[in-house]
Amino acid sequence: MLDESSRTRKRNGTMRIRRRELLRQFGVAGAATAFLPPFAKSAPSVADSPTRMVRLNRNESAYGPCERAKAAFQDAFTEVNRYPSEDVENLRSAVAVLHGVQPEDITLGCGSTEIMRMAAEAFLGPGKTLVTASPTFDFIAHAARLVRAEVRSTTLTRDYAHDLGAMLTATDTTTGLLYICNPNNPTGTLTPRSDLEAFLPKVRSGVSVLIDEAYQDYVTPTGTYASLAARAAGDPRLIVTRTFSKVYGLAGLRVGYAVSSAETAKQLAARRLNMDVNVVAARVALAALSDAAHVKGIATLNSNDRQEFFNQVNARMLRCLDSQTNFVLLRTGTSGKEVAGSLRAKGVLVSAGYPSFEKYIRVSLGLPEEMQAFWRAWDAFMPHHPM
Repeated sequence: MLDESSRTRKRNGTMRIRRRELLRQFGVAGAATAFLPPFAKSAPSVADSPTRMVRLNRNESAYGPCERAKAAFQDAFTEVNRYPSEDVENLRSAVAVLHGVQPEDITLGCGSTEIMRMAAEAFLGPGKTLVTASPTFDFIAHAARLVRAEVRSTTLTRDYAHDLGAMLTATDTTTGLLYICNPNNPTGTLTPRSDLEAFLPKVRSGVSVLIDEAYQDYVTPTGTYASLAARAAGDPRLIVTRTFSKVYGLAGLRVGYAVSSAETAKQLAARRLNMDVNVVAARVALAALSDAAHVKGIATLNSNDRQEFFNQVNARMLRCLDSQTNFVLLRTGTSGKEVAGSLRAKGVLVSAGYPSFEKYIRVSLGLPEEMQAFWRAWDAFMPHHPM
């Protein structure tokens, strides 16, 4: 029987053999390529592996990144021995051009969640209060509690949008930050820009407002909604966050950004980790940003997939919330967590357990064959009657 040190030596020896074998078969470049993540090749499908879980629980892009981003991923590996300063500045400038603002108005981070952490550290702390909604994306509440701030939540309206009046009422002299996810996660619902435009001037002096636009690219173009990103550059109290994790298909690389005034950007940057966005992430995000046609195409595909989901819901006489995102909140008529557990047992992952929506599951839109797998799993155990 091997002791612990012997087992460790055996594992290390096996690892060295595997590395040598890889180098012998593929060479240095080939061995590195063997470890490329799946999205660098293509978005996987259910047909690739009958045992692969269908992941409809994290609101990721089922279609993956554009070809330019894939090529940039490969090319960036030749520069991973260098620090990413120049690449980060190039990305920052490109984001500024996209929104018609200056580079100093842009803060980059490892996903928009890091921007939220920065904002919590900058504007919250002991004795301070975060005003948010429930249910909504809860990372900001987590970040607030980490800095020992109080979290004050308001309910949504009857249309499942943010109740801006209630949020105003909830603010007081202790409020340091107000958070609005638009479109909202997990409901997928939209608060019109006109409502936000009327709301912002009414916010108490000294309160910063963070609007999370992670799903903005999926919104069906109408006259009732438009991004507030460009406005943020001229308003020292407004921060608008975006991410490359959704329509750009780069969730695994962790890149996000905020648009704000230069003054606010300095406050955020003071809480930023040094060189947090790496060279691969910066180059791939820059390439993805350059392909506007891909973004538009993915948004169109998502719109079609969303409509097909609604069609399937109607065919089964089910109920769901009207979504402007790449996910839908579907009524189950029973415990959403139990339904999610049953679906998981059949190889399909969804999300559940949201306050006030305990009898719902949130279903991310996947590839057509993934959605077919979802409905097969649903039909196998759910009764066919109105929910």
